Amino acid sequence: MKFKITLNINRKHGDLLPFNYQYEQSAVIYRILAQADTQYASWLHENGYQLNGSKRFKLFCYSPFIFERVRPLTKEGCLKIIGEKATWYISFIPEKSTLEFIQGIFAHQSFTIGNKEYRVAFDVVGVEAMPIPQLSEEMAFQALSPICVKQHEDNKIQYLSPDNPKFAQGILKGLLARFESIHGQPFDMNDKKFSFELTDNKVKSKLITIKANTPYESRVRGYLCSFRMKAPLELMKIAYEVGVGEQCSQGFGFIKMKD
Repeated sequence: MKFKITLNINRKHGDLLPFNYQYEQSAVIYRILAQADTQYASWLHENGYQLNGSKRFKLFCYSPFIFERVRPLTKEGCLKIIGEKATWYISFIPEKSTLEFIQGIFAHQSFTIGNKEYRVAFDVVGVEAMPIPQLSEEMAFQALSPICVKQHEDNKIQYLSPDNPKFAQGILKGLLARFESIHGQPFDMNDKKFSFELTDNKVKSKLITIKANTPYESRVRGYLCSFRMKAPLELMKIAYEVGVGEQCSQGFGFIKMKD
């Protein structure tokens, strides 16, 4: 289930936001979920998630902030926020009680994202559930956040671009893994079709810094693109609601239906 979070820009810390803020968004989501405490545990349990640690709940994804107006300041490595509002899309895979739970815990929240130099404060002023679209086994999508697919070779990580034949395999592998984590059993792909193909040449590579300026800093490459995907409905639903590729709970792979 996807939600549209409407934010007001609170300028008490300024209006400059670092380019790399995606990881901090995930920290905000975890903090808000943790604040719910008993409600959070009950919600997970109601949706079939074990509370003894045997399953790790990370089945969500989110978009970058979508601002009314913004100006990149390349030299400073930040964005200057010009408008007064922003939109943030967050999606969760559970269905039972999700609408009431998410609207309840996100409403009226305030948070700050950034680093020591540049920070922006946000106030949540609206939480709206998005209409559930009619999904089919072949659909066109646009990535709002970079899609990350990687492979390990000689103890090194290689980030694949969408024109690499192994990219589609990585997308399918991720969807199958998420299906198994949700349902507790593998998805049977026998006699079922899967394909992933770009629909235009406007592919943009983005290198995202995770945990910037800490001892745990790392860089992850993903790609913004438009594509057409063919998959069984069960996997298409997971792609739409939990993203495609890897590290979706850290700001990668959020997609929307192509207009």
